[in-house]
Amino acid sequence: MNDRDNKVHDETPTTTLKSHQDLALNKTLNDTLKDRFFEVSIDLLCYLRFDGYFQNLNPAWERTLGFSIAELKAKPFIEFVHPDDREATLNQNRRVRAGQQALAFENRYLCKDGSFRWLLWNAAADYQHDVIFSVARDITARKAAEQENENLLEELRAALAEVKSLKEIIPICSYCRQVRDDENYWQTVETYVATQTKAKFSHGICPSCYTEHVKPALDERKRKQALKKKP
Repeated sequence: MNDRDNKVHDETPTTTLKSHQDLALNKTLNDTLKDRFFEVSIDLLCYLRFDGYFQNLNPAWERTLGFSIAELKAKPFIEFVHPDDREATLNQNRRVRAGQQALAFENRYLCKDGSFRWLLWNAAADYQHDVIFSVARDITARKAAEQENENLLEELRAALAEVKSLKEIIPICSYCRQVRDDENYWQTVETYVATQTKAKFSHGICPSCYTEHVKPALDERKRKQALKKKP
């Protein structure tokens, strides 16, 4: 055996030991990063056991719902779901345990103060450990904005319907100014508009009518009162 062979033989155990140390260090670092990711994630991360109980949840759950991790793990998950969403949620849970994935599934979760928050879910099952890995995002603000937009659209549809009804030809009497409705009944303009739209009337007196009708009547009343006061 020459000197070169002796050198290789001497360095091999040291190199192997260093490689094992590097692998162990990398594994420790990766595990630490995974734990940190779980801890600092803004989204709600969890492992849900197949028996319906949470196995682990990250701190975002406490920040979002107000319940402690221990409180969330103490009850079946379905007890935190809004009653109106439970059937759909259980059906989705069964599909995931059967091998499908939950993609953009929405439901409402109970908060400790009694309110509910909308969550958007993605989930998949791990059959090796009998758990479902899930990530949920709080979309309550988005749902409120969507509802507000829907309300505005509904108001706009109602307003357009009123405009459409008022654009139609309205039969009105040339003498008494009453309007004929769709059932051939004659009504005052106020009654017709009130039944066809949501508009309400606020009565007043225009300047022309005041000058032509109201003022002469008031002047005549004052004249008569003045005559009564004379001896």
